[in-house]
Amino acid sequence: MFFSPNIALAQSVADPNSTLNQGVQVIQEPLGLPSTDIRTIIANIIRIALGLLGLILVVLIMYAGFLWMTAGGNEEQIGKSKAMLKNAVIGLVIILSAYSIVWFVMRMLGVEGGVGGGPGAAAPGTQNFRGSGALGAVVKDHYPTRGQVGVARNTKIIVTFRKPIRLEEFVDDTTGDKILGNCKANMTDWSKDCDLIKTVGGQLVNQFINIKRADTGEAIPGAAITAVPTTVGGITGIYTIVIKPIADFNKTGGGFLGSPTEEIGYIVRLGSELRLDAEGSPRVFDTTRIGNDYYEWQFKCSTALDTNPPYVSSVFPGLNAKEARNSVIQIDFSEAIDPSGIQGDFGTSPAGYYFLAGENIFLKNNNSSVPVGTFNLTNGYRTLEFTPSVACGVNACGGKIFCLPVCDKPGATCTEDNFQFLLKAARTIGANTFEAQPFSGLMDVSGNALDGNNNKVVDVATTTLPIFNNWLKPDNYAWNFVITKTIDSAAPFLTRVYPGLDASFVTADDPWEMVFSKRMRIEPMYGISIEEQPTPAMRGDNIPLCKVPQVRFGEDSTGVSMNHCPFLDKIKQYYLPSLDSSIEDVHFNCFYPGKGPGEMARDKVSADCKANGDGCCAVTSTINQSFCCNGSVVGASSSTCINNLRAISP
Repeated sequence: MFFSPNIALAQSVADPNSTLNQGVQVIQEPLGLPSTDIRTIIANIIRIALGLLGLILVVLIMYAGFLWMTAGGNEEQIGKSKAMLKNAVIGLVIILSAYSIVWFVMRMLGVEGGVGGGPGAAAPGTQNFRGSGALGAVVKDHYPTRGQVGVARNTKIIVTFRKPIRLEEFVDDTTGDKILGNCKANMTDWSKDCDLIKTVGGQLVNQFINIKRADTGEAIPGAAITAVPTTVGGITGIYTIVIKPIADFNKTGGGFLGSPTEEIGYIVRLGSELRLDAEGSPRVFDTTRIGNDYYEWQFKCSTALDTNPPYVSSVFPGLNAKEARNSVIQIDFSEAIDPSGIQGDFGTSPAGYYFLAGENIFLKNNNSSVPVGTFNLTNGYRTLEFTPSVACGVNACGGKIFCLPVCDKPGATCTEDNFQFLLKAARTIGANTFEAQPFSGLMDVSGNALDGNNNKVVDVATTTLPIFNNWLKPDNYAWNFVITKTIDSAAPFLTRVYPGLDASFVTADDPWEMVFSKRMRIEPMYGISIEEQPTPAMRGDNIPLCKVPQVRFGEDSTGVSMNHCPFLDKIKQYYLPSLDSSIEDVHFNCFYPGKGPGEMARDKVSADCKANGDGCCAVTSTINQSFCCNGSVVGASSSTCINNLRAISP
């Protein structure tokens, strides 16, 4: 039995996120890749060979024992059986030595578990990828998403890190202006007028950033790169980079990714030598374990270019709405937006209005000062969120509430003020196309200008609009709302979760979703955590589940879908999501203490939790003295709840 082939295990021993085998298990269908790594094939052959040798060994031992037992005192036959047993033992030693050597070599080649099912082997069906745990940790978000299909050929690639990164190692100052990650004014050619990713001998460096075809391994010969300065937690730096792939015109047609005749997959690799912009320039990724010192993901291009413009799906505060001063401002778009020129804080114009650096977003009010805070493009680059940074109170959890200025100009006696917002659409290159001039205003990741009135008609082609003189002129997007001096203190609660409480038979790609009772802030959703039992360390891989939120707004609710790497569905693996007080609504009211789906919901879909408490796990006792733990109110913290759930998870 020890030497018998373990074919089921062989399907999962290769690292699925390695350069050779990325995408084989989870996204092999969209990419059309073969389903088995060559290293796994070799491991299977060796495993079967060892199994056959072990079987022969057992037969020899049994035959030698039979000869001895039936010798009837015949010394010659006894001697023959002894020699056979001796040779069998020597063969056993040789086989065990060969097994140990091969196991060691296979481990070094990245085949998890070597060639057998001993300690440290990956569990059957394991689909957590080495390096993938960086998504949700040091890698905050990226576009295209992991495994995304149908990506337009003219897409840009965007990556956002949780900490500012250094550009010196992987960006060439092609423009010669000694500023890394920018383009010349009035640029016309990405390959000549913008800084490029560094290459050696015309090839991208694997240790930094590499973009290549998934089928042939052919690297994209060049890529323009622009950096997006942002302030996060008081630290200003480069958190987001935008990459414009410049494909080979002769091979892929038109200089775009992919092909007009076939769908093609691509691999983006963030390498081990990327460094943070901090003292000592530490590496972005953990280098203590081979296989986790980089991050890779794949996407698949369609055969088409994206020529459809983006539009605004919803805004908060809404058109002509009246909201409390402790409000964030949200603009939700129909698709991912290029972050260039739309992140940062407001400056003041002598003309009496406020504008964002780059002059793509404008604000005007009558009696209030400039809002202090920061614009951040989040939610998969679909939601632009302005978060004020002037504290004006404390929420139920002891956290700070932040407010917009209202009627604070000298001499103002009002209790509410009208705010007018303008998003400037990018300038199009002609009157019949939404293809936009780079960096000229709001556009999607494929370079299509904003369609402010969502009529699919180019209303502004080449004219630069005077701001506020033509406030409602298409294709700009404009709206107004009223901010009052009141404070909104109504807490949000969780109305539904999926999978439900104690759900079983959850498949690898099942959605992980939550619905809240109010409109929520986006940024805290990135902090939603999940515990695993057995833990990654207990499994022997130390690879946490990768995750990134995708938020959709309803009329009076917020749905959150946590995009994740596949759950482990071939072993008994428990998942324990945890939502804490850092989760807040658009008025900075904390989720905890709050309500959640009650314990009556023991299925994949939970029952709805109502505002009156029906179907709820209602947490109403003293703050920090109770917690909604798996549908029941307990006198515990979130950490105690997780520990209790771990204790009952075999």
